[in-house]
This record gives sequence, structure tokens and C-alpha cells, in this order.
Amino acid sequence: MKRRLTHLFLSLLLLAATLPVCGQGKIYTRKMRLADFPTKTTKIVLAGHSFLELTLREEIAAHWRISPFEFCDLEEYNRLKNSSSYYFLTLAQEDGLAYLILEKGGKKDDTDQLKRPFEVVRMPIASVDNPTGRELVFMGAFIDIIQRFTEEAMTSDKVAYGGLESANRLHLRGRTVYIDPDQGDEAYLRAEPGALLTITIAPEEIGPRTVCYKMLISADTHELLSFERSRYNDPTDGRFTDAEARRFSRRGATVIR
Repeated sequence: MKRRLTHLFLSLLLLAATLPVCGQGKIYTRKMRLADFPTKTTKIVLAGHSFLELTLREEIAAHWRISPFEFCDLEEYNRLKNSSSYYFLTLAQEDGLAYLILEKGGKKDDTDQLKRPFEVVRMPIASVDNPTGRELVFMGAFIDIIQRFTEEAMTSDKVAYGGLESANRLHLRGRTVYIDPDQGDEAYLRAEPGALLTITIAPEEIGPRTVCYKMLISADTHELLSFERSRYNDPTDGRFTDAEARRFSRRGATVIR
């Protein structure tokens, strides 16, 4: 039912985008608003010199390929964030989790919808209070996931509105899923073909709004194959369960626990 409602919403949205709106001009979908992305400079915002930011700087230099980019500090970001001439990649914290957020700059009240700001994608990368170090190891993969999503969102409103959950394809036949984190890390570091590692991003403190994220990521291509957001009530919510392992097996994967 939820999937049918989502498809209905997207269909209505796409229909509305083709109709004129009196007094407001044309309505642009997310795909249309992203069309200028490859020609705009993406500002990579770094506020300090933490290990996380140093790793982000190194991995951006090694991996970023879909738009021109420049590094900037918070002062420059605050000066430019209302300009639709730039996109920004920022590190942010919310409810105990750290995210990489790609957003378009602009003024919220601009009469030209194409010049208004919006969030393109939000990638969870670590617990704020209990980082594991895996966020440093996998930073290159996180950056590649953001880039792949943005490329697909430029050609598909289904992806643009569906978010990272649109990656839930689960094409697992012939692949190996490493649920054990140590073995998964080793497979990632050697870029093992066909290997998928499991990643959980969960907060240290539990509160009324806390959530966790569970992902399957390809070790060699950094493709995101599964992305699930769920309520986080205790540490068991962040574990990959026997039921999930069986689901991966039914999809044709070899599961290493």
C-alpha cells in the first residue's frame, strides 16, 4: 500500500509539473531543478581540522568527478549559501548522527523556483558520540554513493524524490554478503569483486526521535544496494538479523556471518 501511494504521489506531482500555475509560474520537479548541477561549482564546507574533515578533504580530491568543486570554510559558506550559483557539501549533526548533506544554495523566497535552495541528498556516516572509525575507512564509498544518487536524480524524478531508499534493488545473485564487520572491512580494503559489506549507523544515546540506518554497499564499485531507515529503540535494532540474512540468501547471495 505504501509503495502504491508513493507511486500515486509521484504521478500526480509529475502531472502538476506540466500544468501552468496562475500567478506563480511554472512548477519544476527536483530532476529539473538539478539540471544545472554539472555546470555549477560544489563547495565542500570544512569547519576545522578533525580527522573526519581531513579524511573528507582527501577523499573528495580522490573521488569527486561529477561537478567542479572547491573547498571553503564556514565564513565563505555563510557568505555564499544564498546564491543559487553553488551547491554545497556539508557535514551536519542531528539527533546523535553525523551526515554528509548535498544541498543547492539560494533564497527560499526567490520568485524563480530554480533559484531556491533545496536538499539533494543526506548520507548518514557516523554516530556523533561513538564513532567507530569505519566512517573514515568508508568515506570514499559515501562520496561515491552521493555522486551516483545525484547522477540518477538528474534523470529520474522517482530517484530524486525517493531518496537513498530508491537504491533498494537487492541484485545479490552470485555476490557475497559479509555481515561480520571485520571481514567486511577487509573485503572493502582489498576491493573484493562481488563482495557486499553491511554498515549500521546508529546513535549512542536513545531518545524519542532516534533512528538508525542499515546499508549494503559493494566493496569494489561502492554501489549502494540496500538502504533502510528505522526507529532505534536499543542496539538490537541496528543488527542484521537472521531474517535479513535469509532474505539475502533467497536473493542468491552467499552470507558470511
